[in-house]
Amino acid sequence: MAKKDKEQMTMEEYLLSQLETPVTMKDGTVVTKPDGTPLTKQEAIATNILNQAMKGDLNSAKYIQNLQLMAKRTKK
Repeated sequence: MAKKDKEQMTMEEYLLSQLETPVTMKDGTVVTKPDGTPLTKQEAIATNILNQAMKGDLNSAKYIQNLQLMAKRTKK
């Protein structure tokens, strides 16, 4: 991706690259998972969706349900 860094990234490419980076607090500390590894932005977003679904957010619950259905279909 070094060559791509020198070129202009599309919005989609930038967003996808940012999902892989660790979550950083305002004070500069990196958020870690219980096993001590850095929590990525993608993992934080997924955790937030799960937490919202558990609180009763229907859109989050529907999103998770759709993911489960898609995963079932691809296993067949």
